[in-house]
Amino acid sequence: MHLRSIFKRNWGFTTTVFFLVFINILVVLIADLQISRFARLVTVAGLVIFYIFNRQLKNIWVGIALSCFLLQELFFQFYEQSWGYKGYMLMGGLAYSIIILECLPKFTLKVLNSGLIAVAVLLIIANTYTLYVIIDMLSLDFKDNLDVFLFYLYGALMMILGLIAIAYNNKYNSTRSLRYTLLVFCFIFSDIAALFAYYFGFEFFYIFSRLFFITAIGLFISYGLNYEIAREEIYQYEMIDKKL
Repeated sequence: MHLRSIFKRNWGFTTTVFFLVFINILVVLIADLQISRFARLVTVAGLVIFYIFNRQLKNIWVGIALSCFLLQELFFQFYEQSWGYKGYMLMGGLAYSIIILECLPKFTLKVLNSGLIAVAVLLIIANTYTLYVIIDMLSLDFKDNLDVFLFYLYGALMMILGLIAIAYNNKYNSTRSLRYTLLVFCFIFSDIAALFAYYFGFEFFYIFSRLFFITAIGLFISYGLNYEIAREEIYQYEMIDKKL
C-alpha cells in the first residue's frame, strides 16, 4: 500500500525520472566513461533546478544535500585527479551526513542510546574491515592519507545511513519513512555497484549504479517536496502512540 502510494501521488514526476533513467542507461551503453559522467551531471543539475524552482514547500535539509550532490557530480568529472577524488568523497560524505541529520530529530535519546548505537558500531567495524580487505586485494594506490581516510569515512557514513533508515521505517512504518528507506538504499546500492564497476572491472554494473543513483535523487526530491505526507506521518504516529 505504501509503495503504491509513493508512485501514485507523483506520477508525472515519476514518469520523468523513469525517462531520465532510460536515457542515462542508454548513454552508459553507447558512450565512453567521460560522456557518461557528464550525462549524469546534467541529469542531477536538471533535477536540482526542478527542486529549487518548484512552488511547493521545501525541506531545507534536502535542498542543502542536493547542492552537495551537484557539487559531487562536478568533482566526479575529474575523479582520477587527486583533488577530484577528494572533492567527490567530501561532498558525497557531507550529503550523506545531512540526510542522516535530517532524520535524527525523529528519534528520542533513549532509542539512540540503546541497541541502535551498539549495532552501528559493529557495522562500522565490519565495514572498515571489509574496505581494508578491498584496498589490500585491489592494491589501490591512494595519493595520501587523506584519500584513505575519506574512503573509510564514506563507507562508515553509508552504514550509518542504512541503519538510520531501517530504524526510521521500523518506528513510523509510513509512506514517508518507506520513501526515505528506499532512497537511502538506492544511494547505497548505487555506490556498491559503482565500486564493482570501477575498481573490479565489472563494467555492466555501471548500469545498476546509474539506475539506483537517479532513482535515489528522484525519491529524495519527492521526499523533500511532499510535506503533506510528513504531516500525515506525524498524525498517524501520534494516534498509534495514544492507543498504546
